[in-house]
Amino acid sequence: MRVLLINPFFPLEECPRLLVTLPYLAAALSADGHEVKILDLLLARTSPDKIERCMERLRPELVGITSVTLNHHLAEAIARVVRKCDERVPIMMGGPHVSFEIEGSFQSLPALDFIVRGEGEGTVVELARALEGRGDLRDVRGLALRNGDRIVCNESRPPEEDLDGLPTPARDLLPLSRYLAFESMASVVTSRGCPYECVFCSAPAWTGRKVRYRTPSLCVDEIEELVGLGFREITVEDELFTLHRKHLHAVCSDLIRRDLGIRWNAFSRVDTITPENISLMAEAGCQAICFGVESGNQEVLDRIKKKSNLAKVREAMRITEEAGIAALASFIIGLPGETEETLRDTASLAKELHDEFGSLYGFHILAPFPGSELRERAAEYGLEILTNDWRLYDANHVVSRTPGAEPASVQALADAYDETMERYVRYQGHLFTTGQLTGYERKEYLRRRRQSLLWKLLLDETIESLPPFRGEAVSQLKVHLAQATGAEPALVHEEIDRVLSLGALVGDSTSEGVRYRWAE
Repeated sequence: MRVLLINPFFPLEECPRLLVTLPYLAAALSADGHEVKILDLLLARTSPDKIERCMERLRPELVGITSVTLNHHLAEAIARVVRKCDERVPIMMGGPHVSFEIEGSFQSLPALDFIVRGEGEGTVVELARALEGRGDLRDVRGLALRNGDRIVCNESRPPEEDLDGLPTPARDLLPLSRYLAFESMASVVTSRGCPYECVFCSAPAWTGRKVRYRTPSLCVDEIEELVGLGFREITVEDELFTLHRKHLHAVCSDLIRRDLGIRWNAFSRVDTITPENISLMAEAGCQAICFGVESGNQEVLDRIKKKSNLAKVREAMRITEEAGIAALASFIIGLPGETEETLRDTASLAKELHDEFGSLYGFHILAPFPGSELRERAAEYGLEILTNDWRLYDANHVVSRTPGAEPASVQALADAYDETMERYVRYQGHLFTTGQLTGYERKEYLRRRRQSLLWKLLLDETIESLPPFRGEAVSQLKVHLAQATGAEPALVHEEIDRVLSLGALVGDSTSEGVRYRWAE
């Protein structure tokens, strides 16, 4: 069976990562004998003609689209284009949003045939077999489907126990050169699951509370393969990489032994940090850890079942920064129990962590996602859901209200943070030009500067709109792009040379001259 998997664009503010969700599914389908293609639109302008060309070229017999809440409307738009191209091809969707919004997803999208609930590797393989006549759709665990006017949810599929048995993610089906040009981090999963009960998070309902681990050496094998592909930074996508000491030490020790030169980031909780763990992580190449601090008020932390305290927050930040690892504190504002006073507590703690330990921080407005305890029991937590417009669930808009803090107060704190960050970015520019910006911040500043240019070139399709060039084609390309983007000519020249060397930008010789395009 010919299967097309589509990764929609995501309205990101940060660098898009080379994720493994669809590559895992593609690898499972390929191992079962299917022909699989991935249309990755994460680093491209999404347009109907791109989807139409892909549909015409592949003529798939099954189309799968992944999404999260924020880009679900884009996934729906893609599905409508697919249906216009082929009235009969089965369309499936997967991801946390549709897994927890089954009825609503089917109702809003008549073109949708199937929803893959939860971890999808086994479900998509069984679905493809059933569509080929090698099984019964009613027996496909983890599948939701239409049956006339009814929606049927088959038996749930338990989370995959043997993660080592999953085929290696089929990253070769992705436009790797684009990710390399963007200096994107590649994602690696060393475990699935989270045992904690934070009420705002849907991850435990998605991957389960039982944590399942891959063999550490296999994880490092995968990291070594990514280094061979040209990646120099990765993100460990585990919900909580620092949870299990034995696993963490085995992965880090193998990284140290192999000396791959890789730099990496991870997600953690402040109550899982010890000087021993942090020291080993630093030696193994860890450059940044993101901590879910959530609030600067202990009563709010207790109410959301965070099971941490502010003393541990301060200690974790101190230990991490002293080891030379950047500590990133992530806060959520608008949580249950939020008041004007607790908002001030959070703002105060964020400033304290930055001033005392040098920790970076970010404020995100609460988005009660489908699948979270908070959404399912909103009234019990004193939370009023203001809208179900999923496009606003981007952590930048107020979509819920607590009795003690008006939406305007929450939005004001978020806006003040944004203004502070804008000033800080300008200040970073001053530090850079005067040679005072160093370490992790300097690297991130340079990355942002390069990516700002690349976003313009990718999303505005500037390169595709240029005429073919004769003579010194590369030189002409650089001049035209500097004029079109308004960027510094030196930066444009440097970036064009870099992306050409990576193969992300391709020059096709025609009778009219050389025409440039992004590699697919």
